[in-house]
Amino acid sequence: MVEINKNIFNKVIKPSLLNLKLLLKDLFKSNHKIYSNELHLKGGIDWLINAQKITQDGGVSSSYSLIFGWRPSYPETSGYIIPTLFDYYHLTNEKHYLEICKEIADWECSIQLKEGAFQGDNIDKERKAIVFNTGQVILGLIRAFKELKNNNYLDCAHKAGEFLVKNQEIDGNWIKNSFNNVAHTYNVRTAWALLELFLITKEMKFKEAATKNLNWALDQKNENHWFFKNSFKRNEIPLLHCISYTIRGFLEAGIILKSEKFKDVALKSSLKLLNYYEKNNFLPARFNSKWQSHDFYSCLTGDAQLSLIWLKLYQIYNNKRFLINAIRLNNYLKLKQVVDHKFKEINGAIKGSDPIWGRYNPFSFPNWATKFFCDTLMIEKKILSKMN
Repeated sequence: MVEINKNIFNKVIKPSLLNLKLLLKDLFKSNHKIYSNELHLKGGIDWLINAQKITQDGGVSSSYSLIFGWRPSYPETSGYIIPTLFDYYHLTNEKHYLEICKEIADWECSIQLKEGAFQGDNIDKERKAIVFNTGQVILGLIRAFKELKNNNYLDCAHKAGEFLVKNQEIDGNWIKNSFNNVAHTYNVRTAWALLELFLITKEMKFKEAATKNLNWALDQKNENHWFFKNSFKRNEIPLLHCISYTIRGFLEAGIILKSEKFKDVALKSSLKLLNYYEKNNFLPARFNSKWQSHDFYSCLTGDAQLSLIWLKLYQIYNNKRFLINAIRLNNYLKLKQVVDHKFKEINGAIKGSDPIWGRYNPFSFPNWATKFFCDTLMIEKKILSKMN
């Protein structure tokens, strides 16, 4: 049972009966409804577009908070929202999505730091170069270059890649310009970005830097296929969000490099989570080194990321357990998506935690949760369309 203190009451509940309705839904474990994939997907995309338009600077608002309202644009996640919107464009052939992708990509180029990096946190914060954020923007800029053929996007991505190579440690990890100045195993998602850059430029330094990081990350894996140094802070139990970043990085790297070794890392860690989900019908927010958790809440971003990974693994290995449980997990996410026009600011959005007062982005709807939700629904749709 949540303990709602006076401060939360005054900031969240008192101004809005709708906010109270949201809290009561979670308090009594009352879900929204499940509709068609198309409706849920369109709702998520529409919310992302709204989050982009609301900032009026070209970037995408990091989140909508029940306490603070709309937040400023967030360079990192704005970057990797670009591929999501391109994917939706190819699904619908509605060309206004191309213009939105261009607006975001142009904004990213306009805020690139002198040394080639991109800042951490929202655009209104200190403009400090961060490795992971830089990698995520590279993913968006490369996709924008492929789709729109604007060389400026590739130039900016290349400059960002040069920054990553220059700041990499000898053993392949990143500490300097890394969040909290500690090594993060989930930076294999940054290695994935470097591999995408290599595919375009054919410059071996990007492939070599990515491979060094992947091999360093392999050394962080224990015999239980769980990763050390995989949190935002030192010695912190990792969120499913970070775990899924790591698994996806290995999976995409394995696909690009045609490496069974890296794909096998993603497969075995994913199977641990699949076994947990099948047994418990729930994925808690964090997992310790024994794949155990004492958390009462779920990190919905991590759920969406993992569902996407399971669908990709199904495509590779044809193991129907991955498909069946990904669809189950997507249905759970649909139940958590706000699908109600009365909630003008969050209609179509996915919250950070379930229940909403969980410790991951409490009382907030981060754009990346909805982004990954849209991604996994599009992959599910593609798979089911082929089967039918």
